[in-house]
Amino acid sequence: MVLGHPELDAAFRSSALSTERMGAFRARLTGSRADALAAAIELLDGWMLFHDPPEHTRLRTPLQRQFTPKAVAPLADAIAAACDQLLDAMAATAVISNEPVDLVEAFAHPLPAAVIARLFGVPDHLRTWLTEWSSRFGVVVFGATGRPDYEAVARAAGAEFREHLGALLEQRRAEPRNDLVSLLATTAELSDTEVLGACSLLLFAGHDTTASLISTAALALIEHPDQHRRLIAEPHLHEPAVEEFLRYDGSAKAMMRVVAEPTELGGCTLLPGEAVFLTILAANRDPRVFDQPADLRLDRSPNPHLSFGHGTHFCLGASLARLELRIVLPRLAARFPALRLAGPPVWKANISDRSAAALPVYLA
Repeated sequence: MVLGHPELDAAFRSSALSTERMGAFRARLTGSRADALAAAIELLDGWMLFHDPPEHTRLRTPLQRQFTPKAVAPLADAIAAACDQLLDAMAATAVISNEPVDLVEAFAHPLPAAVIARLFGVPDHLRTWLTEWSSRFGVVVFGATGRPDYEAVARAAGAEFREHLGALLEQRRAEPRNDLVSLLATTAELSDTEVLGACSLLLFAGHDTTASLISTAALALIEHPDQHRRLIAEPHLHEPAVEEFLRYDGSAKAMMRVVAEPTELGGCTLLPGEAVFLTILAANRDPRVFDQPADLRLDRSPNPHLSFGHGTHFCLGASLARLELRIVLPRLAARFPALRLAGPPVWKANISDRSAAALPVYLA
């Protein structure tokens, strides 16, 4: 387990640590489990996340120019409009019912779903499905094998995605539009299976991780009312605040690597075949790098957190996530300055994902 910031930074950059592990995962599957996961694994095979260069480079190249700060900037107005619509709906629901609101269900989940659906050109009638699918596919991605319905959920998640996005891919190939699915369908030198895999990665990561970040940032504001007030009163803090929310309680707890060749890290010898857990949240609170790391400081600078990774596998969607948080969190804070918990948060039991299943709040 890599806990320290300098060591984690070195691990992210090390070519001796491999992300290639789908083959080993597939080899361990037998019987009904292998059958249930077949369609999901076919999607995961197209995730650049699970490949080293040059295969990683081949899968990433068709997408990377679509996620630069300049490329995602035109989405700002759509993000703000979707945010305001959800805030209005939350306020109306709270007034009518006089009951707490689940911030995850009412805001954190539907907001990034609306944004990623717009980017991909997903039809409006599939947006609710996208939110539900992301939750189900997370059962596969985060290895929730202890669930009694694991195989049924995994089977459905893989089949549903191929059904819905496969049909959309064919439509966009016949009649291209100005969206990401059309770009992949008409210009990327990828197979249909690889295109669907890329779409599943971006739709899942673009929705699930951003939803988690919105939830944990909202919780951090609730628990630090002084910083909540600062976010409202000091607009110049909006950008550094996003970085601090990412550091303080980011959505990725840990990532895994497999040692491909003997190497040294943090004074330890790592041997081929060993598993290495990169504990991001621990590194983001390393006192050697961050002054008073347990404190939430919206004006923290410098802030070299590792929430998006580093090196070859630096998060492709980092610019989009930052844009969404920079727009959404100040709006949420200003609209509900008295936001407070109505009960304890409910956390998903995932080893690698820091994600709230429910966040009950009073809006006023």
